[in-house]
Amino acid sequence: MEKGKPGRKRKLATLTEDEYKQISAWSGDGLNESQIATLLNVNISTITREKKRNEQFAHAIKKGKYKAVQLVANKVFQNAMDGKETSAIFFLKNRDPDNWADRQEVNYNLDLKNVLTSARSRIIEHAPAQALPKRTQAPTVSASAKGEGEGVNE
Repeated sequence: MEKGKPGRKRKLATLTEDEYKQISAWSGDGLNESQIATLLNVNISTITREKKRNEQFAHAIKKGKYKAVQLVANKVFQNAMDGKETSAIFFLKNRDPDNWADRQEVNYNLDLKNVLTSARSRIIEHAPAQALPKRTQAPTVSASAKGEGEGVNE
């Protein structure tokens, strides 16, 4: 790839068809966008901006990624079909997670306010007063209030 003027970054809008193929190949070889930016002698923000405004550039990066994923997926599938258990498990968990996932998520919608209010009302209605803890019983007249002395043993 040809470099631009010294001290000035080259614009990606002037890429050739061969350069788009090279970008796609880099992406397919597992390079991330930051590494591709380094190879193109631009900042990562230039890559991000160029993907938004240049559909051909964005497509070149996506095409490389998809091609790599396709190759690996095909290899995993072939290994699974050849009886390699780990590949078969991996393939099934990723292709049909509803039936092959290790953990299943169960979502509950529970209104604790209603549950606690209902439980509290059942306890108060059905429990005899002496069975309730002292904190919930109505205050009673204590021995000292009746005029008896403190510390008297009966």
